[in-house]
Amino acid sequence: MKMTSASAAYSKAEDLGQIASGTRQEVDALRGSGLLQSPEEWEARNRELAGSLNGLLATHMRVRTRRALDVGCMDGSLTDRYGAGLGLDWYGIDPDLKQMRLSSGGAQLAHGFGHQLDFPDAHFDCIVFANVYEHIPPTLREASLLEFYRVLTPGGVLVGQLPNPYFPIESHSRLPFLGYLPRWLQRLYWRLTPTGWDFDSAHFFSVTIQNLQAVAAGCGFRRVRVLNFNYSPHAIPTSVRWIASLHARLNCLPCAWQFVLQKPVTAERPE
Repeated sequence: MKMTSASAAYSKAEDLGQIASGTRQEVDALRGSGLLQSPEEWEARNRELAGSLNGLLATHMRVRTRRALDVGCMDGSLTDRYGAGLGLDWYGIDPDLKQMRLSSGGAQLAHGFGHQLDFPDAHFDCIVFANVYEHIPPTLREASLLEFYRVLTPGGVLVGQLPNPYFPIESHSRLPFLGYLPRWLQRLYWRLTPTGWDFDSAHFFSVTIQNLQAVAAGCGFRRVRVLNFNYSPHAIPTSVRWIASLHARLNCLPCAWQFVLQKPVTAERPE
């Protein structure tokens, strides 16, 4: 597989301020105080996220090429968990990766962005797209989903998660009600975030599952499943765990949505 860097293709967009250099936090935010998770709580979060998406892949994926792609793979640790027991060869792209590397589980990881994938048509049985759509500039959402459509096999699935920006505690900044504000106010309010994550580096946009479904449908995807998702209290900071327990009993306003979108078996690439 050809795995060249796509940096040159994005230089113009970066100059225009459309793309941040990445979405990684600038400092270690796992301090376990206030609204920040401890390492144990973060591990519970990752375990629950990966386990749920792994289950969706196992249920809805049709195996043809035995290849899978993780968009926004970071260091590949979640990539390995998504693919556990599925018998697939995994690849990953992330803008924060500076050079090609392997994950601990053997996934091939490289620098890249979703709207220009360096893979052939119909190359993957599935794509994982977890907690990434909200970081894609609105002008590049359709281009990204068209690329996913292109590299999926007919019948292939796009499986992922999208955080709910209107959840009372916004998940990236840990700030109450940030998602309800206009973007210029979000930038100012973000200065109070305890995470150490710079607003421009995070490149966060308030976007909902309705937008994702609409853009995906315009690119040719068929909705298979959309479901509400909440982490268990074990993944929630101790200081607000009682609120999470109450929220779980009320079963209202999910913290995220998970989805399965399929490229139809008789698919033709949209014009």
